[in-house]
Amino acid sequence: PTGVTRSLESTIDAVRSMPGVEVVRLFSPEHGLRGQHYAGDKVNETVDPISGLPVMSLYGATRKPTPEMLEGLDVVLYDIQDVGHRTYTFVSSLTYLMEACEAAGVAVWVLDRPDPTGGHIVSGPVIEEDLLSFIGIHQVPQVYGMTPGEWARMIRAERTPGIDLRVIPMDGWRRGMSFGELGWIWVPTSQHIPQWTMSYFYAMTGTIGELGKVSVGIGTPTPFELIGQEWLDGVEFADRLSAHGLPGVIFRPVSYAPRYALGTGKMLHGVQIHISDYHAVDSGRVLGTLIAELARMAPEKNLFADYLREDGSPSGFLKALGRRDVAQALSRNEVPEELVTGRSAELEAFVQRRESYLIYD
Repeated sequence: PTGVTRSLESTIDAVRSMPGVEVVRLFSPEHGLRGQHYAGDKVNETVDPISGLPVMSLYGATRKPTPEMLEGLDVVLYDIQDVGHRTYTFVSSLTYLMEACEAAGVAVWVLDRPDPTGGHIVSGPVIEEDLLSFIGIHQVPQVYGMTPGEWARMIRAERTPGIDLRVIPMDGWRRGMSFGELGWIWVPTSQHIPQWTMSYFYAMTGTIGELGKVSVGIGTPTPFELIGQEWLDGVEFADRLSAHGLPGVIFRPVSYAPRYALGTGKMLHGVQIHISDYHAVDSGRVLGTLIAELARMAPEKNLFADYLREDGSPSGFLKALGRRDVAQALSRNEVPEELVTGRSAELEAFVQRRESYLIYD
């Protein structure tokens, strides 16, 4: 649904109207071609009801296009707005698409779109190789500070050197510019990212949501802006978080009752996160601080003890966090310093690696 022109015409319709271009089929990532599927739900579309074109699901029986799906194609056009966080699966679909197209000899063109948080924030744990999954497909930090086109350039260099890739850059966007400064209309990227500002909050709390033990505001009008549980003291939590002096954010004590998801119908206590300066806020540091204070405030709850499943495989939280040693420390209610500072040697190495893939100043 985010593939639209400035006047909100679907990219599907815009390309189909071009002379000499035949649109053969559509590919559908997580949330579905028209954004109708809930996060994690399998996408089972076969025909687009609006265009009548066949739809190939990349979030169902397979997440990588099969040779049959790519047969007869010259180019696959990628046009999806993203939120700039490695657990958001659209860049995972782009990565698998590039791998499949390289093998099939099909070109990939990326119509670039802005990182809504400015593309200048690089923060959070760099995922370890043995934790790579569809919610962390490449070794990058949680907040990687790149547009989809820049991501594609990185994947070509580091995974698919033989692909025929073309990135069509944006006009009018520069690094550090939030989506709100563009004056463009935001089309929701998924059901819980209704506004561009949610891109910041998703990076702050989405990983905590993977625990399944603390509400992150899903089921309220402000998803990812809230952190709460029945046993939390919201005033103390806000005071502890505020004491860190994190730039660009304010923590306000709240109580709320989600209408669905974790905590449905219960009165939860915690904080609402407010952004006072979109240029100064570092979402990765906010996430680390939230996790640290949850561990310190409620050691008896053992929130981080189940970072491995019963069969020894990594939990969703561990995959999203990306660092086994950090998860192990948290399971003992110990808080690694790098979790709160948001910095590490691996992060600094990525910052250097990333430089050669950037398109915008």
